[in-house]
Amino acid sequence: MEGQLVFCSDAILRFCSEYDDTTAVPLLSIQQTFAEADPYFLLKYFRHRVVIEQGTTLASIFLAIEPWKALLTAWLDRDVGAYIDEVKKPSGSTSCDLEWIGIDRRTSVYRAYHYQPREEDESLQDYFNREQTPSDEFDIESHCDASGFIKGDEQRWSISEDIHQIKNLPVILCDKQTLIAPGKEGLLSDSVSGVNSALNSRYISGETSFSFADVMEAIFISGLFFYSPQSAAESYQQLDERLGAFKEHLDSQPEGSTETGNDDNKPTIHIADGAFDSMLDHIETEKEDWHLVKTLCKQNRSLPVRIGIITPARPPEIPQPGALFDES
Repeated sequence: MEGQLVFCSDAILRFCSEYDDTTAVPLLSIQQTFAEADPYFLLKYFRHRVVIEQGTTLASIFLAIEPWKALLTAWLDRDVGAYIDEVKKPSGSTSCDLEWIGIDRRTSVYRAYHYQPREEDESLQDYFNREQTPSDEFDIESHCDASGFIKGDEQRWSISEDIHQIKNLPVILCDKQTLIAPGKEGLLSDSVSGVNSALNSRYISGETSFSFADVMEAIFISGLFFYSPQSAAESYQQLDERLGAFKEHLDSQPEGSTETGNDDNKPTIHIADGAFDSMLDHIETEKEDWHLVKTLCKQNRSLPVRIGIITPARPPEIPQPGALFDES
């Protein structure tokens, strides 16, 4: 059916037909009436446009998707049920200054650089500070984000730390898509109507909409980020401990001994001891898991395991965009 999904402030996900904007039927009622035995019912609505009613909080959205938490957990690789259970728990006093959670779509365009492989004895710090060669291409990234906002503050804030601090904040879809480019590249000229400047960037914006898939990915992957509230709490505890140790290290240094930069004012990256330990541990775990997968699947032998490099298909020539606009 053509229409849109509506997250309502009473914590119910409803469907509104394209041909009747005065009635919104609970999506769960539609499933129970026409497809009760279909475990993939919700997948049919992943591309449907979403509207969030004024005053709908993050907790209300969680409760609205509870009937499909198993499917969403499998798709998002996030423990949706754990987040739902957590928002149901009573919360104490909050110290959060955020006023709302905004979901927006941004496309960023940056100059691409040629990165040479890291040399065998080269430290990470030396590698990151190495001079890189700009290429003739650009990195183009487009994604939906969920961030915390404060009225009058241009900063966007993370919402991944403590679900109890943000669960009662209203969630709002920003209907403007933004394309951002560095000002120094000159890709967007501020002499053109509609081009805006912010710090060292320029951007243009236009109307957009969000599908159900967009909203779920923005909230759980971009916004909350961690697999579960428990994972978030553990990670932030480790971060606090590391920051505390780093602060003690700084306090123990003689005054004036800290490097402040170099003579030519070029930024220098300094890497603290152990800064990448957790990432390296993750990489080793991934390698071990992959080795186990290969070993067991080779033993299974129901399907052949390919050995060697697989060459991806590539077009014989790069398609050109052609005439997109009528200049007449």
